Amino acid sequence: MVELLSPAGNLEKLKFAIEYGADAVYTALKSFSLRSRAPNLSFDEYLKAIDFVKSRSKRLYLTLNSYIFDRELNELKGLLDFLNKYPPDAVIVSDLGVLSMVNKYTNIPVHISTQANITNSEAINLLKQFRVERVVLARELTIGDIKVFKKNSDVELEAFVHGAMCMSYSGRCFISAYLTGRSANRGDCVQSCRWNYSVVESKRPDEVFEIEEHPEGSFIFNSYDMCALPILDKLIDAGISSFKIEGRMKSLYYVAITTAIYRDAIDTILNGGDFKSKIPFYMEELKKVSHRPYSFGFYLGHPKQYLKSSGYIRKCRFSGVVLGKKGDLYIVGVRDKMETGRYEVFSRGLKIKNICIDVFEESDGSKKKYGNPNEILYIRLPEDLEELSLLRRCDENNSR
Repeated sequence: MVELLSPAGNLEKLKFAIEYGADAVYTALKSFSLRSRAPNLSFDEYLKAIDFVKSRSKRLYLTLNSYIFDRELNELKGLLDFLNKYPPDAVIVSDLGVLSMVNKYTNIPVHISTQANITNSEAINLLKQFRVERVVLARELTIGDIKVFKKNSDVELEAFVHGAMCMSYSGRCFISAYLTGRSANRGDCVQSCRWNYSVVESKRPDEVFEIEEHPEGSFIFNSYDMCALPILDKLIDAGISSFKIEGRMKSLYYVAITTAIYRDAIDTILNGGDFKSKIPFYMEELKKVSHRPYSFGFYLGHPKQYLKSSGYIRKCRFSGVVLGKKGDLYIVGVRDKMETGRYEVFSRGLKIKNICIDVFEESDGSKKKYGNPNEILYIRLPEDLEELSLLRRCDENNSR
């Protein structure tokens, strides 16, 4: 079995990840997660998430991968008491103290986070005594490294295949904490690696010199995004048990599209289909989510790492979600300003169609030519639309 693991920054994204094909999701509560600025889940939302995931026979992993201090140990113990009553399928940890407490106070299986920088089998074989079932591999490993790792350990291997990369060693970065007081290792990174840097000579502190690497300046820490889809078959052969999509801070649209594409790719490979012939289509769709230029990360050796701009490429604009049907009208939740005209509709199972919206209707039957974010509007179409389908506009005007 090869698992597809998708991000769930909130309850809505969690549901879309499952509906669009994820075998499992990773999410967080309000504390002890490395995405402290994501919405994350309240305790009530977590209970709803557990019920939803179980109802679909899927899995939920809870991130407890922040590095903590002694003053937080009592709070962590209280959280573990709660998780004992309502356990996830596993917790993801990096701090050895957290690992020790999870092992001491619970029976919950443990996955070791990529933040723990596990690059060799000896390290994970040592941690097996703490009920560790899986390791999220350090991102610096090549496919050759992974094959050797797999040969020397029987622990499940999880690896990132898509999303943002960090210039620091498996994310253990201290630049943000040094410059702003917001620690990446506490889930509060300001992404200072994406900033434009200049040079100051120590005896001329008032003179700032631009580094003429690019006309836009020098982005000396700014990395490509990862997209390992074209080499997914090689990663399966290397022994990866779970493919992880980065992005708890990303949009619902990003979660749904990436999950649907990787779902189809994994199924095509495992079922003996013509994976190579589908790659151009997969890549075209993955370029329709907001992203930086893609690379394979370290999987094929030293990666392309530094970009001249921290901006995102945006070929499509996510406009709305089909929430259901009322009579002969489709209910649309507006996410970005929608105007009448042509739209692409992306549905589960990689079904894509084009529609034309001539007019929007409101609940009282009044008509209008546009919709604003967070509005609920109604549209009348001759085409059939599935609930949870995504509406988008893709044209040259959305290039960046």
